Formats: sequence, structure tokens, C-alpha cells
Amino acid sequence: MRVQTRQREGKGTRAASLRVVVSLGLALVACSAGISAAQDAQRGEIVVAQNGPFRGFNPFAPLQRLFGGGGEKRRKQPQKTQQKPRVSRPAGAPPKFDVLEKDPNAGLILVVGDRMARGVADGLKYTLAQKPQIRVEAITEDKEGFVGEGSPDWATQVVSRIRGADVQAVVVMIGRQDLGKSFSGEPPVEFMTAEWLESYRRKVDGLVRVVRQEKKPLVWAGLPPTGDELVNADFTQLNSIFQGASEDRRVRYVDIWDIFLAEDGSFSSYGPDVDGKNTRLRTNDKIDFTWAGYRKVAFFVERELSRLLGGYGGLAFEGVEDDPNFIVLTGRTTSPEALLLGGEDEEEINSASRTYRFFVKGEPLPPMQGRVDDPRMPAVAVSAPAAAVEEVFAPTSADLRESLSSTASQDAQGRVSVTVRPGSQ
Repeated sequence: MRVQTRQREGKGTRAASLRVVVSLGLALVACSAGISAAQDAQRGEIVVAQNGPFRGFNPFAPLQRLFGGGGEKRRKQPQKTQQKPRVSRPAGAPPKFDVLEKDPNAGLILVVGDRMARGVADGLKYTLAQKPQIRVEAITEDKEGFVGEGSPDWATQVVSRIRGADVQAVVVMIGRQDLGKSFSGEPPVEFMTAEWLESYRRKVDGLVRVVRQEKKPLVWAGLPPTGDELVNADFTQLNSIFQGASEDRRVRYVDIWDIFLAEDGSFSSYGPDVDGKNTRLRTNDKIDFTWAGYRKVAFFVERELSRLLGGYGGLAFEGVEDDPNFIVLTGRTTSPEALLLGGEDEEEINSASRTYRFFVKGEPLPPMQGRVDDPRMPAVAVSAPAAAVEEVFAPTSADLRESLSSTASQDAQGRVSVTVRPGSQ
């Protein structure tokens, strides 16, 4: 019994020793693997390939975390190329464009009004960018018009600028910001009443009057059609006031209503631009303009300015007025509407002058000797051979020959001169 017991104890001891050795071996292997994993972690992440139900399991993950290792290797994402941010600008804002350096004495086009006027000013600057003899300046308040407590004194601002610079013409576009506003008073003058329209007319006439007193031409751009019928009715009322104030010969009203309508007369936000390309001309509110729309308005405004200022020819030839022998052939220096009698200055007309008697009284001009309408012209003598005289008068009817008297004379060379005069009948 003791022998068996000793044998069992020996076996147990050996088994325990074996377990200890195996445990130590596994520990050494694990430690070696951990050190190797740590070294690999310093060089890079470890990839553990496993199959079966334990796929994705990493027994060395605690050691990797202990020695600074990472988890599973992540795939490197391809680097995205950095794109430049897209620069967007408001619909009515102009793009960048080159402007030719202006002359120090360049004439000035003054643009007055609200946000729409500022857009027209930008369009004119773009159109006239390559003309050094003319420049554009804006006097605008985006959200102000003629009505409201904070509305500017447009007439005062315009006069002060005209007297401080070489202003060649004034452009006005206004009214968009006056919708729904009342004139101040006790009680306030409500929008679109008869009293309101009369007050508005006085404001418009006042601005026109101060510009004309400074002897400057004025171009007034009307308001456009919109996608709102109520706004269209209000704009139509305002346009009638603007057009009524443009009866002066040096005030031009630019009617843009029809050019911003579709072919069937309906409203459309799209239409041909100044280059003929179909594009968006109006913003989302269907009232304001995009940049292409402002350029289109400026195109028609500039056309009237060119007519008033003679294609800027008067500005392109400095010192022309000082040379009486210089004749401008490439542009007018006065407007085509200048009075034939008296020009731009309303001077007293001499009723005794030949020009007045001819154009006003209808008296004929005195005959000028040698001119075709001079009744005193002498009879023309026609020389011809004697044989040709009979041939010429042969087909003449007897009545016509009797009504004509002729004299013929023959020279030394045998040529006959025939003078034909009306007969006595």
C-alpha cells in the first residue's frame, strides 16, 4: 500500500512539475510573442490571419495594447485632392472685369436711385469699361426711394455732385422700394391713393427740374414687369408718372416693359441677354434682376446716352471747340433734338433774318445767278450741223413746232447754231 501510495505521489509530483514546465513554456512563448509584437508594433501594425469561427480574434491584443500596439490594420484611404472652394456671387452682382484707365478729365455719368439703379450703374461701368473718356458714378441707396422717413433728398445730392464734377448726364431708376410705403403726415398719406400719387409726382418733377436747371440731359429708366399682378399694377402707375415727367426734349424715358416679357406677352424670368443668348434675367422673387438682367437694362440706357451725347464724340475730342477749322465727323457734340433756330440756348430770334423769313414765313430765297432755279438764266445756244437740225425737229408735231420759235445761224465751218424759245402763242 505504501509503495502504491508513493507511486501515486510520484506521478502527481511529476504531473505537477510537467504542468509547471508547460505553463512556464507557454509564458515564455507568450512573453516572446509579446516582445515581438511590441517590436512589430513599433515598426507597424500587426496583421493576424485566422480562419474558422475565431476569425477576427487576436489573442495578443492585450499585449499589443500594453506595449503600444494597435488593433487590426486599417486600410489606407486614398488622399482626396483638395478642391478650391467655388466662389459664388449674388445674382445681381457684377463679375470682375478689366477697366481701362480713365482720363483725368473724363466726363461723368451719374446714376441715381435704389438697388436697381446700382445694378444699372454696374452694367454701365461694364459697358463703358474700355472708354477712357467717360466714367460712371452711383448715388444710390439700396432700400430707399422717394417715400419714407429715411428717404434721401435726391435733388440736393444730385445738384451738389453736378456742381462739383464734370457731369455729362444723369440716369435715374427708382420706385422699387416705394411699394406699400406712406408719405408722412397727420394722418399719413396712404399708398396709391390720389393724394399719394400727386405727392409722388411732385417728388419726381422736383428731381427732373433741378437736373434740367443745371442744363444736363436726363435718362429715366422705367420699372419692369414682374411675376406679381398687384406689383405690376403699382409699377404701371409709377411708370406713367415717370413718363409724364419726360416730356422735356432733354429728358428720355426708357421703357423696358416689353423687352422683359415673353413672346406671348406673359412674364418670364428668362429671355435673351445682350448677346442674344437665352438666360435667366430675373431673380427668384421675380422682381429684381440677375447680372444678365442688369446688363440688358444698362444696354438700353447706354443707347439713349449715346444719342444724347453723340456717341461720346464730344468727350473724345478735347480742345475741338478751340479750333474753328476742326470739323468733327465721328460723332455729334450736340443732341439731335437741338433747335434749328437758336441751338441749345433759347435766345431771341431775329425775325428780319433771311433764315427766319425762309423757315417761318415761307418766303423764297433770292435767286442766285447761275443756279438752276434762276429765272434770269440766259437761253442756251446749241451748236449742231445744219443737216442735224432738221432731223431733230422732224419728229416734232406741227402744233409743237408752231408754238416754238427758233433762229439759226451758220458759222464759217458750216455748223448751225439754233436757239429755241417759246413762241408767241
